[in-house]
Amino acid sequence: MIDIKIYGTGSSGHQLAKEKLSKCLDVAGIEYHLKDITNIQEIMEDQIDYVPSVKVNESRLFELKQNGKYSRSLREAIQKILQIENYGKMTKIIVPTDFSEASNNAYNFAHHLSKDLQGILKITHIYYPTSTDVNQFVVINEEAEKIHRTKLDEFVQTVNQDWISTFVKEPFVEGVFKVGFPRAELTEMSKQPGTIMVMGTTGAGDTFKKIFGSLSLDMTDHCYCPLFLVPPGAAYSNIDEIVYLSEDLKNDALHLLYTGRLCLKVNADLRIVHYRTNEDDEYDVSDTIKVMESYFPELKYHIDISDTKDIFDSIKSLIKEDTNHLVVVSTKHRNIFQNLFHKSISEFTALNSDCPVLILSDKTSEASLT
Repeated sequence: MIDIKIYGTGSSGHQLAKEKLSKCLDVAGIEYHLKDITNIQEIMEDQIDYVPSVKVNESRLFELKQNGKYSRSLREAIQKILQIENYGKMTKIIVPTDFSEASNNAYNFAHHLSKDLQGILKITHIYYPTSTDVNQFVVINEEAEKIHRTKLDEFVQTVNQDWISTFVKEPFVEGVFKVGFPRAELTEMSKQPGTIMVMGTTGAGDTFKKIFGSLSLDMTDHCYCPLFLVPPGAAYSNIDEIVYLSEDLKNDALHLLYTGRLCLKVNADLRIVHYRTNEDDEYDVSDTIKVMESYFPELKYHIDISDTKDIFDSIKSLIKEDTNHLVVVSTKHRNIFQNLFHKSISEFTALNSDCPVLILSDKTSEASLT
């Protein structure tokens, strides 16, 4: 429970602060008690020198500045209050960055996604320390670390700007700086409840050999939360259909339900695709239909069952036919996609897909999907 006092004289700025703060706390599902104080005597007794102001838990005071700085100061105050409870039930969207074009493209995708998911963006830079051997002693280059910290701070400051009257419609952005091994640090972050991750891929050619591109692919085997991989040029705003590659309902259930909820949040249709490779394939369409009609009666969807001798080739054709969709790959079980998604997932995601890919792996926790 957060105890909040809002001091003011009933001005428009006072009322706006109360409205926006209450709305953001409600969206986050954070319990709070809010007291509106307009009596001058009470304001003086609490030693408040400036109104409107917000006091939290009798210890932290936020003055909402005027002269063109009101919206920025209110936005900063609300974000710091939300941080007390780690943003409550808001989705935490981890966006790793090395400040490359690929990671910037992933940020743009995540920014739009966060609006539909009502999420908080955590722009994350993992710095791997550089060292120098001086007279047989290993010396850490602290200046290089400082440069990387400053670069992250500047990037966050740029994107977390003053949105004036529309600022509450824009996602909150938080910078996260860590020192260590990127894969290990991101893996640990992916275990946090209510988390998803958005990473850019570098695509084909020599650029594919860059460290960040390799890291994004490496995370497909180590991520514990839903992982969005965004190839160069892919745009979130154009997604009108989510394509779920399905094995069978028994193996797909939890991942399919997550995908259905995602469709509703981003206002996209659902297309369920199953590739049949032999006559013994017992994919039961009726069971899938029952699930869809039971859980998502309002969702537009259709099911495609295609016979194929080469799943890999069929999926490559699918992801090339339309870039205005998101492909969902479930690797929860060793299934008919085993050769593709457990042997060649890197080639599939980085070299073949022109559209974003959502990876729901066997490590994806149930807490992240519900």
